[in-house]
Amino acid sequence: MSGKREVAAKADRIPSFIVMDVLDRAVEMQRAGMDVVHMEVGEPDFDTPAGIVRSGAAALAGGATHYTHSMGIPALRESLARHYKRKYGVEVDPARVIITMGSSPAMLMAFGALLDPGDGVIVPDPGYPCYRNMIEFLGGSPRPLRVRREDGFEYKPAEIGKALNPGIKAIIVNSPANPTGCVCSGEVLGAIAGLGPLVISDEIYHGMTYDGAQDHTILEFTDDAFVISGFSKLWAMTGWRLGWIIAPAAFIRPLQ
Repeated sequence: MSGKREVAAKADRIPSFIVMDVLDRAVEMQRAGMDVVHMEVGEPDFDTPAGIVRSGAAALAGGATHYTHSMGIPALRESLARHYKRKYGVEVDPARVIITMGSSPAMLMAFGALLDPGDGVIVPDPGYPCYRNMIEFLGGSPRPLRVRREDGFEYKPAEIGKALNPGIKAIIVNSPANPTGCVCSGEVLGAIAGLGPLVISDEIYHGMTYDGAQDHTILEFTDDAFVISGFSKLWAMTGWRLGWIIAPAAFIRPLQ
């Protein structure tokens, strides 16, 4: 076989995710016998609870090692729908829930189903850097919108409104936010939901709020939104690679 081999330009342009670079180096140091305190990745400092581990081991021993439904195990999707009813008081059709290999692939799937070349997506600045990388990789255009310390790093809906134009396809909301820790109020989320573009709500840190702060899912304010979440953070299951998307009905088949 001959011919020049070149990395695709869109892949070559993606900057390294420094958090994982630091983690990789830390793992190498551990393998060399050094004692390392991990402060690089967003991960609980305890192992997956024993009951979850036992259930997982029992499922594997019982033969749950085969392909599932392409959207995930139906019982898990139904259980997640019940979770949203209990925690947030919202009705979620299990048919709108898709199980994914963690929340990062869920984001890539959502952006892939939503964006055509050049479509704009408003992202918080500062915000999780992978948003921009994924959007650009798929041909979209990230549109950073500054969030300020004096505002608790919370979006100002009026500023989002001023930034909107026909090229903006979606708005990313991340609450609780990485890296700022901002928890958006229900009032702000409701205002964002009413601006027009689809909302992509990254809710992976739900349940990890303190000092009386309250989690709100975007689904309390609109069904016309993507919810991205997973088991990694709250249940200390980062290595299990298990997440989900809740999507508008029109996007389910394309995502599938």
